[in-house]
Amino acid sequence: MASINRRDVVTVTLQVIVIIAGELLNVVAFRALIVPAKLLSGGVVGMALLLNQLFGLPIGLQTLIYNIPIFIWGYRVLGRRFILLSIVGVGSFSVLMDNVQLPPVTNEMVLIAIFGGVITGIADGLIMRTGGSTGGFDIIGLIVSRRSGFPAGQIFIFSNAIIIGIGALASGNIETAMFTLIMLYVASRVIDTFLSPTPRRALLIISNKHEQIADKFLSALHRGVTYLEGVGAYTGQEFRVLMCVITRFELVEARQTIREIDPDAFTVVLEASDVMGRFDSKSPLQWLGR
Repeated sequence: MASINRRDVVTVTLQVIVIIAGELLNVVAFRALIVPAKLLSGGVVGMALLLNQLFGLPIGLQTLIYNIPIFIWGYRVLGRRFILLSIVGVGSFSVLMDNVQLPPVTNEMVLIAIFGGVITGIADGLIMRTGGSTGGFDIIGLIVSRRSGFPAGQIFIFSNAIIIGIGALASGNIETAMFTLIMLYVASRVIDTFLSPTPRRALLIISNKHEQIADKFLSALHRGVTYLEGVGAYTGQEFRVLMCVITRFELVEARQTIREIDPDAFTVVLEASDVMGRFDSKSPLQWLGR
């Protein structure tokens, strides 16, 4: 039991370090790119940026204050661990944001939008990979989705659109809103990459030569294979279905193997967004989600 507790402490400590490092990346992106260009962002940080542009209010302090009632609400609905990790993220971002000053890197808006999205996407992807969040509308969206069944992604899009729209009206500059949308899109794609660093595919194979295919998968791909019992609805004939989970990069070799052994095999390729259990993802980010 002691070893388990020690391992848990080490894991949580590493997760906290990764979250703080991620928020430091966020601050670099905001101070060196986003804030000087007067771009906005989504969620609570977007509100803080807007009010900073209008009234000069400190971004970090605003972010912390606005998140306090959200954390209290989220603690009751989403659980202690998730909220505590989110508090670490928001707290470190707020402190760093108001105390770190960096010179602008470039004045080119396209570069700012793209690299602002890349850096914040990497930062937020690392934070979400640990099981935390960046706070704000992320938590509100999860709560509303859990209670109403409304998709969280649509809640994020709707709330962010409101903030960006208000910012565009307040500044009178539609181009700022357009570059902000580019940045948020780039960030979302980078986040998706971090949350699924090694895309996986689940294969369902029906073949009379299932044993040969299974042996080849075990020896060549080094992937486990599971037999499922199937029955044809029309013929009533019993047969075995092979199920195997592989990475996207192994799919070409798997297809060649199936064609060589049985060109008439019926194969279905499914996308497996996540796999739990003993699966070698060969990803250095795998431990963050544990």
